[in-house]
Amino acid sequence: MKVHRITLAALLAVPLLAQPQIGGGTCSSATLSGNYSATLTGRDLSSAVTFTTTTEGVGSVTFDGLSKVTFTLTTNTNKTFGTAQTLAGTYSLQANCVGVVTITSGDAASFTLEAYNQGKSYLLTGQDGVYGLSGSGSLLPATCPASITTGSYPFNGTGLALTGSTISGIFNILGIVQFSGPSTIAINAFVAANGTSSNVSSTGTYTLGTSGTQTISQNCTATATLTDALGNTYKLAFEFTSASGNNFIFSSASANGLYTASGRSL
Repeated sequence: MKVHRITLAALLAVPLLAQPQIGGGTCSSATLSGNYSATLTGRDLSSAVTFTTTTEGVGSVTFDGLSKVTFTLTTNTNKTFGTAQTLAGTYSLQANCVGVVTITSGDAASFTLEAYNQGKSYLLTGQDGVYGLSGSGSLLPATCPASITTGSYPFNGTGLALTGSTISGIFNILGIVQFSGPSTIAINAFVAANGTSSNVSSTGTYTLGTSGTQTISQNCTATATLTDALGNTYKLAFEFTSASGNNFIFSSASANGLYTASGRSL
């Protein structure tokens, strides 16, 4: 992604290749096996309180149950939007459910990895020399949704305001995603930033990814393009985390901000 008081710098200085064994545990590399949702967010490595670069990826990750791992992401930065990114490498898990991920293709990155919820979920944190990174995800359904049920889906998330390619602030967002029919989408959102708040409504269309039995090339995805009353355009990438499509994570990129969020049925 050359496409985040112990301090961040101190945490990232800890070697990742020699995690301590804690207790007996029951995990192994086979604990993580299959296709999982993935978020991967990063902030530039700096001792300063402020930062100048960011990366936010949403997509999926496949653990093969042995040692190989592949992330398939749509990544936004404050300079580029909607970049398809594939990261591949190796992973291992100790009996205490803590281990490492080493990315060698698509980037060079090292992460500490933790599995929980009986292998249905994971957390990771690390760095690639440019960004301090953190991520998480949960096991994806075996079958992707063939359609999205018409209705309202609450969501909430956090984001970064942009002025050009400069990060100019942070914000929290919550609202409703409205799916209508096979391709129509609308979002009505409440945005709180820098002591002020505003409502933003946008409408557009979405395209559901290939449905059917889950494979790494399908990933239970959708993309959407929306426009608000001021003519601002928003590019969204969805990852559906239930076979019905009633739960999802997504990212949004526009000229005035980036955010990642999670949504669910009412």
